[in-house]
Parts: sequence; C-alpha cells; structure tokens
Amino acid sequence: MRTHTFSIVVGTAACNAKCPFCVSKMTRSAGWRFPTINKRRLHTACRIVEQARDGLVSVLLTGKGEPLLFPDQITEYLSEIASCRFPLIDLQTNGILVKEAIETGMMKKWATLGLSLVCISIVHWEPYTSQNLMGINDGSFDFWQAVDWLHGAGLAVRLNCTLTKSGCGTLGDIDRLINMCRDHKVEQLTLREVEVPDYMAGSGNTQEARKVMDCAKSEKPHGFANQLRHYLEMNGAVTLMHLPHGAVIYDYHGQNVCISNCLTSTTDPNNIRQIIFFPDGRIAYDWKYPGARIL
Repeated sequence: MRTHTFSIVVGTAACNAKCPFCVSKMTRSAGWRFPTINKRRLHTACRIVEQARDGLVSVLLTGKGEPLLFPDQITEYLSEIASCRFPLIDLQTNGILVKEAIETGMMKKWATLGLSLVCISIVHWEPYTSQNLMGINDGSFDFWQAVDWLHGAGLAVRLNCTLTKSGCGTLGDIDRLINMCRDHKVEQLTLREVEVPDYMAGSGNTQEARKVMDCAKSEKPHGFANQLRHYLEMNGAVTLMHLPHGAVIYDYHGQNVCISNCLTSTTDPNNIRQIIFFPDGRIAYDWKYPGARIL
C-alpha cells in the first residue's frame, strides 16, 4: 500500500458556508462534537504514512466542516507532527476567516510550525458570484484579497475551483479564472467537477444528504473536465504530471493548472489516494466506506 497524501481532519462538521452541493455532506457524518486529539493514534498514523510513502508525501489539514473555525486545534496538530518534518503541509479552507487568522498572528505562527500552502475553495472567478453560490453571507469576502494577504504572510496558495453549471461552467469562465490566477501569482489552480459519490455512507439516508446529492446531480457539468483537458492541450498546455487518482497537472502558459476530482478512488488498489486521520483516533483510507479502516 502506497500513498502520497496524509489528510488530517480538523474540528467538527461546523461550517460558515452553505454550499448546496457540498461533497462532505454526502459522505459519512463526522459523528462528534468538538473532540480532543487522540495523540497516540496521531503518531501511529504518522508512522503508517512514513511506511506507506512512495516518494514525497504532503499533509492536508482538512475537515468535514471549516478548519479555520478551530484554530487552536490546527496549532495543536502542527505542533504534534512537527517532529515528523513533513516537507509540504497544506491547509484547506473556504477562505472566509483568512484575514482574521492573519491579523491575529495565527497564520504566521502556523507558518513557523511548518504550514506551507493554503487551499481556498471557490466556484467562480468573480468573488461575489462565488460567495453567493457557496451560501456565504458576508458580502465583504474577496478571495483574491485573501490570496494577496496569504502571499504577504509568506504562504503559497492553491485555488480549488469546483466546476458547476451555474458557476465556472464555460471555457470562457475558465480562461478568465486562469488569467486572474496568473495576475495574482496563484501557485496552483485545481479544477474539478462537482461530484456525487456512488455510495452514500452513513449520512446517505438523511434528508439533508439527499437534498445535497440532488443539487450536485443537477449542477454537475458532465464531461466538462475532459473538455477542459482537450481545450488546454490544444492551446499549448504542457503535461507535467499524471497522479494515481487520475488528475493531470499542466503548465498552461506559465500557470499551474490541475484537472482532478474530489472523490477518493484510484485505479491501482495498491496506490491509495490518502490516509485519513480523524481526531478521535480513527485511521482510514476512504471517506465513503465505513469499512475502509486501518485502525
């Protein structure tokens, strides 16, 4: 078994956005309120990752909700894994609390503890439209400003754009997004269609999960990711790398662009997408299936 990503779950399912097609709500419920970290299991997970690594491994601080709602736990995680000396540590966020984290000095502290890159989730190149589609009520949030603030704090940025019919659903939208990423010196851009898991583990029978699933089905631009690949390749994109879960990374006129998906399956059963650590000590390798457990 080999892996390239160590996903560490921060906090609870609480979130300050209300994305109607959130993939997190279509997979197994977090099942806790505000857990303390099972540190013994965390260090076990680190050793498992060390044994399963195939070359470079990156850490992703992520969540079933919004990680920046739990800054103290982020600090605790970074402090606990510091001795492992992971070279790449990313933090996933919707970006709303980035300014607060910078102003309070938390981002600077996390950078000293090893944080290297912040991933901001978006659904459109225009901040107000993206915010509206994600159910974010704070009209002052501008993710392009957040990108600039993070760069000012010495951190790299990845924008994760979920492709939907009502968001970035045309080639013109993608061109505008890529050009703006280039203007703001965004280090990485990931594009992925909104997805519907083939197995709705745990939360699949709830009314909320069914509502989210129906929205995702209606918003999914089927085949758009493949259309994008063809478009980029026909317009001068250079293929840099193929990842085990099917993602392709390009250099598109100087801009890093990855076309990927937000599910966890791979075609090679011995090359899993990630090892996942939950605060209560569970160690898994798939978000969907309760039986995909290591410990």
